[in-house]
Amino acid sequence: MEENKKAERKRRRFAARLRSSKGVICTDVPSPNIVLCNAGQATGLEKEMIHSFISHNVSDLSMPKYIAEKGETYSYLVFESVAAASQFYNKCNGKLKIDENGTPLYMNYVENVPSTDIIINHPDPKGLLLINDFISEVEELEYLKLFDWIDDKGSSSLKNRQVKHYGFEFRYGSNDVDLNDPLEEKIPIQCDKLWSRLRAHGLDVGQPDQLTVNKYTPGQGIPSHVDKHSPFGSTILSISLGSSILMDWKHHSGKYVPVLVKRRSLLVMQDEARYDWQHGIQPRTWDPIIKTQTLENGRRIKLITNDTISRGTRISLTFRWTRSARCQCVYKTLCDSVENRSTDDLEDDLASNLEDLHVHQVYEKIAGHFSTTRHKPWPKVVEFMRNVPTGAVVLDLGCGNGKNILPTNDILQIAGERSIGLLSECKEHVAGISAADCVRLDLLHASLKDECADVVICIAVIHHFSSRARRLQSLSTIYRLLRPSGKALITVWAKDQTKANYLCKTKSQPTTNQVETVLGINLPVHENRTQFQHKDLLVPWKLRNVSEKRVVDEPKSTLLRYYHVFEEDELASLCREVNLCVEKSFYEEGNWCVVCTKA
Repeated sequence: MEENKKAERKRRRFAARLRSSKGVICTDVPSPNIVLCNAGQATGLEKEMIHSFISHNVSDLSMPKYIAEKGETYSYLVFESVAAASQFYNKCNGKLKIDENGTPLYMNYVENVPSTDIIINHPDPKGLLLINDFISEVEELEYLKLFDWIDDKGSSSLKNRQVKHYGFEFRYGSNDVDLNDPLEEKIPIQCDKLWSRLRAHGLDVGQPDQLTVNKYTPGQGIPSHVDKHSPFGSTILSISLGSSILMDWKHHSGKYVPVLVKRRSLLVMQDEARYDWQHGIQPRTWDPIIKTQTLENGRRIKLITNDTISRGTRISLTFRWTRSARCQCVYKTLCDSVENRSTDDLEDDLASNLEDLHVHQVYEKIAGHFSTTRHKPWPKVVEFMRNVPTGAVVLDLGCGNGKNILPTNDILQIAGERSIGLLSECKEHVAGISAADCVRLDLLHASLKDECADVVICIAVIHHFSSRARRLQSLSTIYRLLRPSGKALITVWAKDQTKANYLCKTKSQPTTNQVETVLGINLPVHENRTQFQHKDLLVPWKLRNVSEKRVVDEPKSTLLRYYHVFEEDELASLCREVNLCVEKSFYEEGNWCVVCTKA
């Protein structure tokens, strides 16, 4: 009985949140539309799993339309009739198990389902050329046999895929090659026929000297990136084998274009596509179907539909031309050869792009490993939370794996996190706390109601925003969400670590810093466990080799996170600028912390 009450409370809280954030109205009156409250893309639910549920439990039903919003922990089913939806609801609500822990699937009827079809008005990036059927089916089989390796000594495994290099090894830590260390294996002679075929298509680019072969199984992808400008020439080629794929193209101005790359096609990147756009592949087992429509004025647009197609195993052949000269391109935003710039006054789109590259993408890759290093809540957070009055609503903004959510039902705790991977870790942490929930949100654009919280905690988050304006915007969000007299605890990394256990006493301070150029900004790479020498920097995270349970000290296993480390009183001053009243500002174990209220 008590479990049913808990489930009902959770269901109604979810309904209130869905209505306020998405305008979707839950109802007790049966309708053809059902929302799956605790199962969506962020939890790993896929259309195939829904079909399996139905075929094994309500086999006489026709399959509903499945709609999943990107990064959300819920999804929708649209049935042909009210009767069909009711049959599924009565048979499966609270009874189907959605994971190995036996978590039941909960659902609600909804009056309406939001359309997730996306219209793309932008043309494909300039310089992007797709030549379909560039190789024949016979040649595809030949290359699959040549490049589809099993336990090959020359191959290696990344988290998202298997990879092998020819000519030179592509170094993922620095996105370049070492021209002084060529590989014994060169590009196989079976590829030679491709270059004359390229000339027949009007592309006389010579013969590449570096090849990277990636093997993607369904569910694997690659984060958005641009191949570093200086180490490689103006053309990059990619041939797809075995399966088609939807490739995402993102411009630093905010433009987004999905491009269907068909099997046996050749993708050519030159000009803007080579230098000024990032490309990546989302990690999923399916892709949405893209339709092209011609408008009355003759302009063609793309429509990303709710319909999907399953992926197969795909092998990509990426050919590059190496060089040793610095890049002289006109596309300076993503170029590694431009002059140094400060981040404080960085344009918003560039600041957002920097954070995407060196905060968001990194945390998606390290979420599991990161979570294993974060077990207990910080004592100062526990001390702060113990003074929260019974019945208060608490927001943990940028909650990570949820370690600061306390095991109590006296207060309502809502954990908000942008990273899908960390949100998944958080859901496991709060699963047994009935008065706690997880939501996906961006601290800069949190789609929560104004003045909805009595208390906000924001622990080790704001130092990841790369411009002063964005740091102020994040604090303004905290101000907006707090009720009058509401209280917040905010912490950031301090530049001064001399009073913290972070410093390794046996480690000498480096005399020089490695520098990475990101979006035209030269950022020093920090030496871990030493005193910070710069305010804006990249901090390495060394991935753990799970199979051997050790940290892998190799460039391709080291990822760089952006930080702005704070001087004394800097955080408190920013809080005052957004009208937060600072009650207390203090230094604690390498962090600057403020307790503040909304007047």
